[in-house]
Amino acid sequence: MTCVGGGQQRYKFISHKLDHRRTQGQSALQPTLSTSRVVCVGRPAQLPSTDTDQIAANFVEVLQVTDIRYAIVYYGHFLRDIPRRLGKNAVLDAAVKAISAASPFLYTGTNSPIALARYGQSLRRLRECLNDAAEARTPNTLCAVYLITICQSWLGKYDDSLTGHAEAISHLLKAAPLHEWNSRFELEMVLTMCIPVILEGIVNPRVKMDPAFWELASSFKDRMSTSQENRPKPSTEYKHLALFPSFVQNPDANLPEIENAYFRLKTDAQVMRQHLGQVEQLTPLSFSSPAVVAHSQAQAAYTMVSTLAVLTNSLLRIFDSFNFTLVSECIALCDEIATQAELATCYRPLGSAYMPLCLTVAWAALKDESRMTQIEIILAEYQSDFTQVPWMSRAQWLASTFDSHRVRVASEMASLHSPGVVNAQTNMAASRERKQLPVSPESCCIL
Repeated sequence: MTCVGGGQQRYKFISHKLDHRRTQGQSALQPTLSTSRVVCVGRPAQLPSTDTDQIAANFVEVLQVTDIRYAIVYYGHFLRDIPRRLGKNAVLDAAVKAISAASPFLYTGTNSPIALARYGQSLRRLRECLNDAAEARTPNTLCAVYLITICQSWLGKYDDSLTGHAEAISHLLKAAPLHEWNSRFELEMVLTMCIPVILEGIVNPRVKMDPAFWELASSFKDRMSTSQENRPKPSTEYKHLALFPSFVQNPDANLPEIENAYFRLKTDAQVMRQHLGQVEQLTPLSFSSPAVVAHSQAQAAYTMVSTLAVLTNSLLRIFDSFNFTLVSECIALCDEIATQAELATCYRPLGSAYMPLCLTVAWAALKDESRMTQIEIILAEYQSDFTQVPWMSRAQWLASTFDSHRVRVASEMASLHSPGVVNAQTNMAASRERKQLPVSPESCCIL
């Protein structure tokens, strides 16, 4: 039998490089990134076989970003353990779908209809879940609320001008059987959520955690710390941070504790500034390099501790407005915050997402119009990242709170020495207070 076509080339093999960003589920959402983006690449991915696999695959793609400007591990390293928990809790699945759909916002600054729809779906799932008392107390549900809070900040879907879902997180933390939680995922998640609860408590009196919770959180931190070097500074221990809401709301009853906190914070800030100076000498190779990560972390720690020092300084000046030492120290700390905020703009949006809070406190603490204007300019640049977050409203609320306390204390002092007489300082503070009335936080929409 004659062989037809023997020896003839019938097929041509062409080399082709697969672009993993065009995998299904992200092709329409994922923007083209700069060459500075570094992605951890593992074994060749298998095609998702179920809806759960698809949800996990999309979320893993988001987690793989190591560029600190866009890496969502900024919100907690425990997020890396979420994919293995999918398929067991409907609200967690919905929240993961929402955050995966919303993640392109970090690059583009715009929200797609799909992202908004999935955010709405996650809220509906959450409300349904909270009707089940047993399901509402699980780690997966608490994690879902946290993810929805992140989506909320990206999409600008706020319940009111000040608060987010941290109030819901505080309620779930109170109800959860935390003594039964032992996995690293659970411990890390609880510790991460303590920070938004503390910050929310400053502006929202309804958010109150009892001392037993903070003792438990401190024990979680001790269990997570593998060495003395990893232990937090005294000023940043949870049992101390948890006092700040009561410091702001009722400074009179906490004056000795505020004084002690201020001196601890000043000492820790000096140590952290020295460490920041050391890591500033490292040569960064990319936004994913260990040198950049080390610098960003040192900068964040120093700036946050300086911010807490400014807050306690402002509370002390309520009772001693003409203490020039406190005034000069406040100005120096605020100048440092402004300097670090300018330097950290290269890490936006996520790598320096904490900076607007620091600038807010600094603005509220100052009286110098030129310095306040400088901070407003820097804050406006950060405002462009998350346009719906009302940072200036928060700054005005805090400034008005300081003034309210100052007016009250000055009035009490004046009535003791000259009944019926209000001094010039009281009049000045009252005038400023009328211009910047506090905003009362409303209830969280999911409660």
